[in-house]
Amino acid sequence: MNQSNDQYITAILPSLFRHLDTAVVIADTDRRIQFFNPQAEALFGCSLADVKGASARILYAEQEDFTATGKDRFNTHSVQTYYDAYVVRYKTADGHVFLGETHGGPVCNEQQVVTMYVAFIQDISTRVEVESALNQLHSITSARNLDFCRRVERILSLGCKHFNLPIGILSQINGQRYTIKYAQHPDNALQSGQVFDLKETYCYHVYETNEAQGFHHVSQSDIKTHPCYEHFDLEAYIGAPIFIDGERYGTLNFSSPEPTRPFVSQDYELVRLFAEWVGHELARLRDWEALEQAQQLLEIQANTDSLTQLYNRHYLSNALVQELARCKRYNNPLTLAIVDFDNFKRLNDTYGHRAGDIALQRFGNIVREESRTNDIYGRWGGEEFLCLLPETDLSGAEVVLKRLVERVHGEEIHVDGQTIRCTISIGYTGFSAGDTQDSIIQRADTALYLAKENGRNRIEKQ
Repeated sequence: MNQSNDQYITAILPSLFRHLDTAVVIADTDRRIQFFNPQAEALFGCSLADVKGASARILYAEQEDFTATGKDRFNTHSVQTYYDAYVVRYKTADGHVFLGETHGGPVCNEQQVVTMYVAFIQDISTRVEVESALNQLHSITSARNLDFCRRVERILSLGCKHFNLPIGILSQINGQRYTIKYAQHPDNALQSGQVFDLKETYCYHVYETNEAQGFHHVSQSDIKTHPCYEHFDLEAYIGAPIFIDGERYGTLNFSSPEPTRPFVSQDYELVRLFAEWVGHELARLRDWEALEQAQQLLEIQANTDSLTQLYNRHYLSNALVQELARCKRYNNPLTLAIVDFDNFKRLNDTYGHRAGDIALQRFGNIVREESRTNDIYGRWGGEEFLCLLPETDLSGAEVVLKRLVERVHGEEIHVDGQTIRCTISIGYTGFSAGDTQDSIIQRADTALYLAKENGRNRIEKQ
């Protein structure tokens, strides 16, 4: 490089590039470094005095990249323009490798002779990592084969990898109660359901500001006396609040016992996006659960007698069809019984319909107390009830039904200061080959008629 170029670089370039946000590196035609602006010194972690006169090769992470850029751009025959950006892997003085988006090429004098090379470099590592993380987030959130739990687990893994922080937590916060809902920890030291005091977590600062917060080196910060650092030695943390339909739910956060690089705006934006997605999914999950509960309630209402809270005739008919089919397929025993209150009309006429309703409700309570897991009881109509006893032969049914008669007879009903006792009669029958719904009900009804004829308050089989 001639004397005029030296003067130009020494006198003009420092003032020209000093306040430029982009790192500027200038080399002579032999690709020896001649100038760094302050941004370049900060980017590569060394001063101009440290590298002046050295080959630009020391800035490249790979020899292949240095050779390729020399062939394609930094040579006296290059026709590349400064506007053609390219990305290359650079390294800092301490060996850290980063992706640098670069513009640059040869600089010519008035005679169109190349006198120097200039490069404008920006570290885009974080931007590339964020774009990659966003693409992975999209893949996770759009995967139909993953349920909510699996998606959260993968988001925690993605966040831990992106921020280089090994601990990831989705928390729920109620007052000062901080509950872990999902967690990723290298030693599995955190489990769902663990509870902490909110003020003893870094998430307290997230809730105080209602915004994403981060600390990359706690022991060197203003919060070095924080209980979370004193108890758990966590040096690095980044987290954001989770909202569901505008209300705070908890936080999504990542942390580490080791300090990390300072967090940049893209990190905060990414953790906000992660937390926002979790909030949307939690809201959708809550809506789905509410819908399922509503559907279950509607189904219960559609199949339940409102007075006794036992099954209704519609449900019983369908259940009987299914049980008969099962008996025919597997030759299993089945007992069907019809229960009828004795002298029910007299009860209503004497004590009023309220007394009759109480009697039917009390029967429903007794049935729920006495019935076995697989037994099916329901109101067939009026004061008549149908009982399906799967996997039960007539001898087994006799024990169950006698107990039911005894319980009803022993029950006292109090109405308007009067004590009333009721009785029931039961007719029952077992499944026979070739039975239809009508035939088995007809036999049980015949048995019920016999129970009435033989004095009521008893059981009869057919």
